[in-house]
Amino acid sequence: MRIQLTDGVFLNVLSTKQFKTTRVAVHFIAPAKAETFAARTLLTSVLETSSARYPTQAALSAALEAMFGASFGIGVAKDGTMHRVTATLNLVADQLAQVPLLAQGFALLHEVLLRPLLVAGQFDRTVFDRERKNLAAYLGSLDEDRQLQASLATLRLYFEGNGAQATPSFGTTAQLERLTQADLMHTYQAMIRHDQIEIVVVGDVTEEQVRPLAEQLGFSARPQPSFALSYRQAEAPVRQQTVKAHVNQAKLNLAYTAPSDLYGRQYYANVVMNELFGGSPLSLLFTNVREKASLAYYASSAFNPFRQFVMVQTGIDGAQREQVQSLITAQLANLASGEFSAALLAQIKEGLLNARQAAYDSPRFLARQELLQALVPTHQPGYAAYAAAITAVTKQEVMAAAAALRLQAVYCLDEQEAE
Repeated sequence: MRIQLTDGVFLNVLSTKQFKTTRVAVHFIAPAKAETFAARTLLTSVLETSSARYPTQAALSAALEAMFGASFGIGVAKDGTMHRVTATLNLVADQLAQVPLLAQGFALLHEVLLRPLLVAGQFDRTVFDRERKNLAAYLGSLDEDRQLQASLATLRLYFEGNGAQATPSFGTTAQLERLTQADLMHTYQAMIRHDQIEIVVVGDVTEEQVRPLAEQLGFSARPQPSFALSYRQAEAPVRQQTVKAHVNQAKLNLAYTAPSDLYGRQYYANVVMNELFGGSPLSLLFTNVREKASLAYYASSAFNPFRQFVMVQTGIDGAQREQVQSLITAQLANLASGEFSAALLAQIKEGLLNARQAAYDSPRFLARQELLQALVPTHQPGYAAYAAAITAVTKQEVMAAAAALRLQAVYCLDEQEAE
């Protein structure tokens, strides 16, 4: 149930007796602008480690421990054209704890989010410098994960010309290096005053119980941002890039435009098509490229509905790159021409439904569904609706979804020849 607390501030409550915990998530949502990503990411670290009441990590940890070992964290994410800062608190349910932990949890969120540790109107210099250094070290360490490095490079290549889409949600080292305390305070004030806010609570709670606690956070009214969540990159000639590095295996990634709606028939057709293409151990990529041809250490595909693209990722012997790419292309052509059995299609659907059913045992998954329903009114979070939609996908719809994919980017992180 979605309740408007004031303009631009909403409370979403999912009452369930399924869990022994209560999950509270406060989402700050703004249009994705690449120049703000690093600042919003650094802000999560600063807020997470210092506030006026809990000036150190030790102080905050002690407060969480006193709340029966509650867990808390703040992170960033990007869905289509929106950038999200999310503070999440997991608590033992009040009924089990026999104390008002939910009220204590909202009080803690107020302290951390709305009463930061400030000195002369700016974030504490020591905290700012420490967390910027820590974040810089983290960003620098990402290059050690070659698969992630290749994935981020593929996104930059695919979304060339659109900084908000090409830049990862956590920003870049170059952006971070330019940040000042004044920049961070401006980012904080903009987030608190102007971002759309979605508060999601999942647990054995009621609207009557949660609403006054959410209102006590004291968020002021703000204009609700108007932007389309979904984004599709304009089609262009295929962009290709090869980078040489000291790697044990080459990484060959392909990115395709995948026209889609959000949670309509086209979306579900894409979900099934992707699962058949490379999304499961039964997929054509896994079966034919990795297993039968033994041309890849791994081979998979992923569909992003908010950004309407499919990315194929493989780990290969660089000398076999052309053969691998040709075989990937052949698998997609087979999907588009219907060269897959009804039995395989049924197995793929069954796998999707089993995975979905298992996901409902997770408070995190349910909280995500509540957020999606708040942002995309056509989204139906229940299992029955999902099962009906997946079951209804026809072979012809899968073929059409595969035929609609258009290759737009080919990135290869190749093995550097020994000198």
